Amino acid sequence: MLKTILAATVLVSGLSAPAFAQGMMACDEASIMKTEEMAKGMTDPMKKDAMMMAMKEVDSAKMAMKDGKTDDCAKHLDNAMKATEAK
Repeated sequence: MLKTILAATVLVSGLSAPAFAQGMMACDEASIMKTEEMAKGMTDPMKKDAMMMAMKEVDSAKMAMKDGKTDDCAKHLDNAMKATEAK
């Protein structure tokens, strides 16, 4: 019984990891440029704070990419995208 539960847990965690990874943006020049353009396109004065947050995240993503930290880069890009989508 315990082995079955353990096996099911391992199977579920193994299947959910790729799904989570697919949700992350790729850390490449094109993704960074696209995200930066979206952030700069936020012209609504009411969203100035969100735009500034997105630009900080883009800058952090650029630094992480430069340092070869692709996971950190992808997290910063995701945060920047969330900031551009802020209401």
